[in-house]
Amino acid sequence: MLRNLRNLVSIQFKEFMREPEILFWSLVFPIVLSWLLGIAIGSGGKQMHNAAVVGPAGAPADSDIVWIESMTRGVAARIDPDDAAKNSPLVRLIPLQPDEALVALKKGKVSLLMERAPDGTLKYRFDPRSGDAELTWMILDRAMAGLDAEAENSAIDVLETPGTRYIDFLVPGLLAMNIMNSAMWGVGWSMIEIRMKKLLRRMAATPMNKLLFLSSHFITRVLVNIIEFAALYVFVYFYFGVRIQGSIPALIAVFIAGNLAFTGIAVIISSRTANSRVGNGLINAVNMPMMLVSGIFFSYHNFPEWAVPIVRKLPLTMLADSMRSIFNEGAGFAQVWLPVAVLAALGTVLFYAGSRVFKWY
Repeated sequence: MLRNLRNLVSIQFKEFMREPEILFWSLVFPIVLSWLLGIAIGSGGKQMHNAAVVGPAGAPADSDIVWIESMTRGVAARIDPDDAAKNSPLVRLIPLQPDEALVALKKGKVSLLMERAPDGTLKYRFDPRSGDAELTWMILDRAMAGLDAEAENSAIDVLETPGTRYIDFLVPGLLAMNIMNSAMWGVGWSMIEIRMKKLLRRMAATPMNKLLFLSSHFITRVLVNIIEFAALYVFVYFYFGVRIQGSIPALIAVFIAGNLAFTGIAVIISSRTANSRVGNGLINAVNMPMMLVSGIFFSYHNFPEWAVPIVRKLPLTMLADSMRSIFNEGAGFAQVWLPVAVLAALGTVLFYAGSRVFKWY
């Protein structure tokens, strides 16, 4: 019996080792992914947190900036002398005027607003339900303690205005992620599964228009995503008070362009794949990196500066940023036409290319 078991295990292991694609996705890809994330997120061993120093409208806040930066460098020297020697405090302070600061907060560029009153007291404005904002406040509050007597009389102003809370940042990202997952698994995996079951060759033998067959998957995903979008939005509308502050037609255009983009990616991925393990690896190779770095759960502006322009060009980032601008900033077509055009063009090109190389037999 043990010999039979050993032989069966050997057969399964040899079958696994026979597929070079499977070896890549199971062994090489996790190492590459951890390396990329380690560079993007863990650069220098310190995570940078962004806070806005809010000055008077129409006037620079140079004195506030000098005052607060000296405090943060002082605490950096107390916590980590090597870090202080490199002149790289734990918190990046960005001087902004009130309107600019609110927009930066909605975009996720900063997690906290700091204002210094004429009497010297310091006010922190943030949503305490945001882990990044709370950690930034803790670092800054510690930086102030014992280094400036006036700053010790600080106060926290909890942000409850729709568009400035963490839930307002999170919901558009979740909606964008849902569009990606729905297309990648609902279209890509569905095609791979049908090919594995030898059903595509039967469909190809019928008078069916092949382009219409692929288009039907796109239309189905759009209809399913409408239902899922509406269900989530109704919930957050009544429970959290999340509101769409921008143009509804612009949101519809972003929604359709996002569906088209990820359907095109799904079609090109599934156009030749006939192995479930390879297909699963390909889909996850697209989904996982974008879910981690595209700013769905936390702002990608926390990444090193060299990584931010790269992240912005990812399809999921463009989709999530466009939705956030409509939800939280009141954006219309003028603000989102470029990402809509890029996503639509990407989806159209990949959809057409996938249909041309699609393997039916």
